[in-house]
Amino acid sequence: ELYKAAGALRIVACIAGGEAGVDTADVMSERLLVRTNGAKGVFANRRDKKVQQELVKAAGLRSIRQAAGKTISDVEDFLRKESYPLVLKPTDSAGTDGVKLCH
Repeated sequence: ELYKAAGALRIVACIAGGEAGVDTADVMSERLLVRTNGAKGVFANRRDKKVQQELVKAAGLRSIRQAAGKTISDVEDFLRKESYPLVLKPTDSAGTDGVKLCH
């Protein structure tokens, strides 16, 4: 269907129009065999804020202290050691969606 819609035009890229479309654009660009950041490999979880910070740190750059988990017990030690306020952000949110300042 996509190739039919493009007609005589050659598809050379698949670009997300916004943060919410990044994952879809990754998969589509791989299937279209055009240049891609890819849905696999190093960039597979690039929208995950924890992964982003781990890559920043691995590159020798300043990064944030962080903890991640699915339950409070997963991050309890971190919460006891850190100064408040803390910023809570879903790992796959866009912009400030779901961000909370915790006192």
